[in-house]
Amino acid sequence: MPFDKLKKVWKYCSYNKSFFAFIVVLMFVIGLITAFSDIYVSLYFAVAMNIIVSMLLTGYGLTITRDRIDHGYRLPKIMPKDVVLFGIKGTIVYSVYITVQMLVLNFIAVLFRFPLFNFEEMLLRFDETLNLLFAHNPIHTVIFFILSLLVFYVTSFFGEIGLARLADTKSLFGAFDFKAIFKLIDSFGWRHYARDLTSIVVAISILTFIQTNLPEFFGIEVIIWAILGVLIFATQYLGIGSVYCNIKDNELKQTIEIK
Repeated sequence: MPFDKLKKVWKYCSYNKSFFAFIVVLMFVIGLITAFSDIYVSLYFAVAMNIIVSMLLTGYGLTITRDRIDHGYRLPKIMPKDVVLFGIKGTIVYSVYITVQMLVLNFIAVLFRFPLFNFEEMLLRFDETLNLLFAHNPIHTVIFFILSLLVFYVTSFFGEIGLARLADTKSLFGAFDFKAIFKLIDSFGWRHYARDLTSIVVAISILTFIQTNLPEFFGIEVIIWAILGVLIFATQYLGIGSVYCNIKDNELKQTIEIK
């Protein structure tokens, strides 16, 4: 299933090959500017630059999500107004959900005497994670892992749909309407949603693993690294849009059947 998702992401991104190439170059240049600012400019300027870049990337990511919700089939054009508005609102939504997730996960880590961590990083660097887990009490490790997994999924369930609702309605408050989000997930099926979310995480993990283990080959690896970066970025936001699109389609189908 993750490989099917990767095929769909590639088809979506490469539909307009010239625009895809433009996005790859743009992302590469943004990466260079960010790296340059981290090394050669003041700390405050570097932090501000990273926040702005992250906000704009979130904004364009949510335009991808909205396009997928509307059954789009290729990378959307860059609309500055939408990118900025989505970027600001999306950053707020993401920050709230990720803060809640990190606070709970860090509490669990401290409780079981594990180092503070980011669960997504934990999954992406699974070899390091295994060494860390086996160095602790096995019972504590199992309980810690199960609790962390539950927290990750619950916060991700609501956070991903919250971002999708923002992309669909442009409503910041809609992203925090937990009752409505719960109903949407419940109508779609928690197991079905968990399976879709897992496939997104696995797909991103596969691409990230390849990206971080590229061998040097006359500079070509830099191009491949940039392409993989865009695919990782697109997979996340397309995944959100695809899940929400399925939920909306399922809702519409149920409404038609009732009528």
